[in-house]
Amino acid sequence: MRALIVFAFIISEVKIYASICDLCVCRDYSDFEYLGESVDCSYTKPVLFSVEDALPSMVYSLDLSSNNLSDISNSYLYQSKYMKELILSNNKISQIGSNVLKLPELLKLDLSNNLLEFIDKDVFKDIKKLEYLNIANNRFRTFTKLAFHHLSNLNQIILDNNNIGPSFRETNLFDRSGFGLTHKIKEISISGINLNSVPDNFFVEAYDLKKLTICNNNLTDIFEIPFTLEYLDISDNPIEEISNEDFDMPALKILKLNNLAITEVPDYVFVDLHGLEKLELERNRNLTKFSILSFGREVLEDADDFTLEELSLSGSRIPRLDEKLTEPFGRLAKLDLQGNPWICDCNIVWLKKLQISERDYDHLRCRSPRPLYNARIFELPDSYFICTADRHFTAFTVAAVGFCVLLALIAVWFFIMVPKWHSRGTELGHLHPAAGYMVLPSVYSTPL
Repeated sequence: MRALIVFAFIISEVKIYASICDLCVCRDYSDFEYLGESVDCSYTKPVLFSVEDALPSMVYSLDLSSNNLSDISNSYLYQSKYMKELILSNNKISQIGSNVLKLPELLKLDLSNNLLEFIDKDVFKDIKKLEYLNIANNRFRTFTKLAFHHLSNLNQIILDNNNIGPSFRETNLFDRSGFGLTHKIKEISISGINLNSVPDNFFVEAYDLKKLTICNNNLTDIFEIPFTLEYLDISDNPIEEISNEDFDMPALKILKLNNLAITEVPDYVFVDLHGLEKLELERNRNLTKFSILSFGREVLEDADDFTLEELSLSGSRIPRLDEKLTEPFGRLAKLDLQGNPWICDCNIVWLKKLQISERDYDHLRCRSPRPLYNARIFELPDSYFICTADRHFTAFTVAAVGFCVLLALIAVWFFIMVPKWHSRGTELGHLHPAAGYMVLPSVYSTPL
């Protein structure tokens, strides 16, 4: 009898397992870091799901994205002792029931691109090991409807495109009476949250923060940046000025300053970024000046300690760069200068000596002078890069040479033609003696 019960249980489990995998794509990844099945149910008609559906006994990932789900309620789909990853993005979820997610081993939860305005604190009660949370592109506005007190192991959070910026005037992300974000957090993304300014000491409690993305807001000034950062992206903000006082971050490796309102990259602005490996200054429509001392004076002569590997100035308004940057720029593994209005004269020909890959110079073109408009800089012979003074000197030289040639021709003409005229005049003199020396005949009259 006991054997029959066990057999019946096995048959029922196999039946349920088969029904889920008939709807979804199941893959066994037991050879990888996590043991168990990966179940991909994305783009599956939601009417096919029911509260009776269950998962394979060993599942580490479940993808329910893009299914038009409107709520998360009790279901065996959200109950697992082994699941590490749950993806619910690109649905129409407006609410999540309390105590629904019974996933004690869950590490990653993606709720992005839904209609959420409120998450009860008990939603996180049984997922305390969560390390990654993505709730971007929802409808959150205030910490009173969004708190993370239970998530003590969280180290990465994405809050993009929720209108929570104004609430930062009342509380910061780490305030226990507010959002309650753990101090262990390592990565934060708060792009597009309608943030006008960052209050003083806002990140002072984030003593282990490594990555900060704060793009597409209304920031006009550089704020107090955590010195522990290794990655910083403050692109798409109307920031008008940057200075070396803004970037005292010795551990920073990646810095993105795209689409700001800056007009110049000033002296020594990056001199304290000793570990910087990648720098982006793209689409800065007001940027016209890049100082030769932006990385300091030492690198102009000896770039052995120059750590930067990639630099992009594409899509800005820089017309020329100083040749003194040859040493540091020559050490770069990737350099993108495309989309700038380059003045193609003798001051820019040095760029052709740099190791720029073919894919990074197709749009590296001349804006002026007019005869070279839109010409590819790397395809022009060096002789085409002439400075204005050189052009004037050349024009003067051509004019002077032309004038000298003209004088020489006139001299030759005189040398050839004048003797002929002289000889011709002598011959005429023999035929017709001068009238002054002719003797008129005397006329004698007969005396009366």
